[in-house]
Amino acid sequence: FSNFLDNQQFYTECTEHFFVVQIFLKMLRAYYNHVRSFENTLVTKFFGLHCVKLAGANQKKVRFVIMGNLFCSDHFIHRRFDLKGSSLGRTTDKPQTEIDEYTILKDLDLNFIFRLQKHWYQEFQRQVDKDCDFLEQENIMDYSLLVGVHFRDKRVIMTEGWFEE
Repeated sequence: FSNFLDNQQFYTECTEHFFVVQIFLKMLRAYYNHVRSFENTLVTKFFGLHCVKLAGANQKKVRFVIMGNLFCSDHFIHRRFDLKGSSLGRTTDKPQTEIDEYTILKDLDLNFIFRLQKHWYQEFQRQVDKDCDFLEQENIMDYSLLVGVHFRDKRVIMTEGWFEE
């Protein structure tokens, strides 16, 4: 998948073979039922799967998916993480000086602890379990938890991999 970001939507152009579309269509009913049943699902919200035939001599078909932008917020997102629960190859390849708010960081780049109220943690864990059950049922093995971090204290800065106030 090749991705680009817009303020309202996150568009993905499917450059994979046609079978990706077939898999998506096959799981559509189960996906719809899951999203309807669990309003707090962490599974990506899909709004449409489209195919456009290009004009001209090429006449190539381009398929694309429109999904909800997980990072569309009133709060500025300072750090973005793609977490897979693995350590193999799970660091960004950018030097520390080039990391900005649009850099997608990975599991081993996460160097802080999230503390949630007990109830929030239990709800979060329950939803992750339900979402993982759904993905397993659909035989989807490669998935991530995308996390956006907003620092309320503007004095928090990144220096050499550590956050300082």
